[in-house]
Amino acid sequence: MAPRGDPLMNALMQVKFHARQSRVEAERAQKTRLSEEVKASRAIKKHEFQIAQIHSESAIRERNRYISLKSDAAQAEVLANDLKAAYSTRERAKTLAIASRALDNASRTINLERVLATANAFLERSQDFKIASSAIRDVSAGVQEEAMGAEGREDTERLMQKLADDAGVDMRQHLEADKAPGHEVDAGAQKMKDGEVEDGLGARLRALRA
Repeated sequence: MAPRGDPLMNALMQVKFHARQSRVEAERAQKTRLSEEVKASRAIKKHEFQIAQIHSESAIRERNRYISLKSDAAQAEVLANDLKAAYSTRERAKTLAIASRALDNASRTINLERVLATANAFLERSQDFKIASSAIRDVSAGVQEEAMGAEGREDTERLMQKLADDAGVDMRQHLEADKAPGHEVDAGAQKMKDGEVEDGLGARLRALRA
């Protein structure tokens, strides 16, 4: 966090305030321009051309003021981004300096052998956890697929059809692709796939027990 008297942060706050004020003034000028154009239009319909000219000139002035204020706000936003980048760079440099000093102090008292032993133990435990997590995910996926069943798939298809109808999307092509002979799986191929999944799970569980 920057100190209260930080010149860089104070400049950033002032530039942000200026950009915000310019945007507000620009929107006000835009509303005034539209109002003046309406008044000029009404005057023209009444054949009050001198009044229409006055309102038209005012509308042009407000349009130019709107453009100028929007440009001013954009320039202030760019400057604010530059100030934020400078502040961030300065803070990172401070952090790196602190970290460098801390590492220098730690390197004088650190036990390298103990660190390496801890890192190796962590890697071994991490590998065991990955194997166990993968096996659990495979089992969970099989249970969820079995629990879903035909009824769950029908509910899913009905919901997808309703959403497609609401969105005006034709689902017939998708359904015909699902029913095409090229996507059918015979019982023998399915059994072979199940056997491969079981073999994979068994291998991972044996690795965990090893």
